[in-house]
Amino acid sequence: MSDPVSPDSNTPAPLPQPPFPSQPPRPVGVPPTAARPKKSSTPVLFIGCGAFVLLAIGGTALLAGAGASASVDDGAVLKLTLSGEIPEYVQSEGLDELFGAKPVTINQHVFNLKKAAADKRIKGVVVELAPLAVGPAKIEELRDALVAFKKSGKFVIAWSEFMTEREYSLAIAADKIVMPKDSRFEFNGFATDLAHYPGMLEKLGIEVQYFRYGKYKSGSGEQFGRKAFTEPVKEMISGNLARGFAHFVDAVALHRKLDVEQVKALVEEAGEKSDWALEKKLIDQVAYWDEVEDDLRTRTGLKATDKVKFISAGKYRSVSGKAAGLTEGKHTFALIYSVGLIVAGKGGVDPFSGGASQGSDAIIKSLRKAVEDEDVKAIIFRVDSPGGAGLGCDYVRREVEKARAKKPVIVSMSDVAASGGYWVSMDATAIVAHPSTYTGSIGIFAVVPNLGPLYEKLELNNETFKAGTHADAVIGARKMTDDEAKAFDANLFVSYKRFVELAAKGRGKTYDELEPFAQGRTWMGDEALEKGLIDRLGGMETAIALGKEKANLGADESVKLELFTQKKTVLEALLENDDTEADGALLQASAALVQKALAASVAGPLLKKVPYLGVFTSQVMAGERVFPMMDVAIDPR
Repeated sequence: MSDPVSPDSNTPAPLPQPPFPSQPPRPVGVPPTAARPKKSSTPVLFIGCGAFVLLAIGGTALLAGAGASASVDDGAVLKLTLSGEIPEYVQSEGLDELFGAKPVTINQHVFNLKKAAADKRIKGVVVELAPLAVGPAKIEELRDALVAFKKSGKFVIAWSEFMTEREYSLAIAADKIVMPKDSRFEFNGFATDLAHYPGMLEKLGIEVQYFRYGKYKSGSGEQFGRKAFTEPVKEMISGNLARGFAHFVDAVALHRKLDVEQVKALVEEAGEKSDWALEKKLIDQVAYWDEVEDDLRTRTGLKATDKVKFISAGKYRSVSGKAAGLTEGKHTFALIYSVGLIVAGKGGVDPFSGGASQGSDAIIKSLRKAVEDEDVKAIIFRVDSPGGAGLGCDYVRREVEKARAKKPVIVSMSDVAASGGYWVSMDATAIVAHPSTYTGSIGIFAVVPNLGPLYEKLELNNETFKAGTHADAVIGARKMTDDEAKAFDANLFVSYKRFVELAAKGRGKTYDELEPFAQGRTWMGDEALEKGLIDRLGGMETAIALGKEKANLGADESVKLELFTQKKTVLEALLENDDTEADGALLQASAALVQKALAASVAGPLLKKVPYLGVFTSQVMAGERVFPMMDVAIDPR
């Protein structure tokens, strides 16, 4: 049993995802006043205006976000309206409210279902599904929570006007799946398409030099560094796609009580309509929403003229576990997040790809606080990261190693914890992942641009001044010489070897035992378990159970999660920091606004289609050299 306190509600609240720092990363411990390159006035003016607008209304948005516990009617139905991205953790406080209600996180949805199972006022759950933009591991987390909820004897109904395999993967946990007549139901298998950009970059006048270790590293690296995938990378992508499809087929067969071969045969029929899905017993009813409401009235004992007493997930999250009927947790586990790209220092915002990178400083501070807190019996470190910069990842890894010496640190992996995401995880006491989590990818790559041809094409007279023969080798003004490239490659191999050595040490293996499972290969969670890269399959509940075991607590001992990942409002960041830091906060705030605008513009689909295009572009524009070690999780459609 865990948690009468919402894991994401402490003082902080939940957090989103990616990009890169607006400034070069600095080592942990270097004070904010340390010398940094001064930003040019033009970006600051542009950014400052955007941030001023934010501050003018940010305070009221923040105040509006705070509210009392929601009241729950007897006979209520919890309504989960799921669409688009479902964040692991919401990073900003006050910013998201400017663009709508604060999103409900994965953990809050899971805790809502746990509360609703115990809450006598809640009669059942309706899951309203629109197109989702989440990975398969998050779906597994939610599906497991719905299955656990049903053990209370209460009903779960899934409703959708449009379903692909992604939405259906979650709907199958329901007692009843309903769709309108003649609505879209896609059931034709998995496919993914990944574009290569060197050809496009060459037309723009940008040459790239690509370096990597090992042979499977990586889908994303080769997209920027080669015009076609190498055979090992094709093998990895195809293998993960096939394994993900097998997970889907097995889940459908289990929950719909069908034979595996029967499900595969239905996929080959490539159904497209809800009527076909009903005929094949993949859904339970073709009906309109008012008919679903009639069913709910019957289930909750209402009259035909009564309104169904829905309570939204957003409102229900303010109901405490105790008010819902859960017992008070006897022991405290700290909950710490690592979401998005991991960089050294404070992190930052990339206006092109959106969201904020998570700086190592904040994660380290949270880990140290949890270790020092005598009430904390174990630490749950929730990781949803495709990687980041090597230095920042190593700072976090080392802090996890230090924390593990004093208290159990259990990593709970979400959709992806690969490359840098695995780096920060591998020294934990134990690692838990979903069967469909993308993990491993123990490898490294670097893409070094040469902007010389672009300067010529644009007739830019770029003059380089240097003191030292190789001082301009990687600043992007020219192509590296053969000797420079060899030296760069040799240094990259040293980094790869250290990655493998650290992974082997963290996992209790020798270098030779682990290296065959490194090579930059991204594994799905169930394969990672077979290879010894993780310890157990499951989600947060499994991580909590393992934390009890490692902390020598009984399996039946109750636990409450206390959020130790701290955050500040944009206003707080401006008020308490010096001018340099405030300038950075202005940059972050405005960049986030720019990202919101870009996402809503015609450029939005392109930014989603091209993985890390914004990261690459912003690095080139800023002249930064940050070599991410991330891999792209396959997005089957």
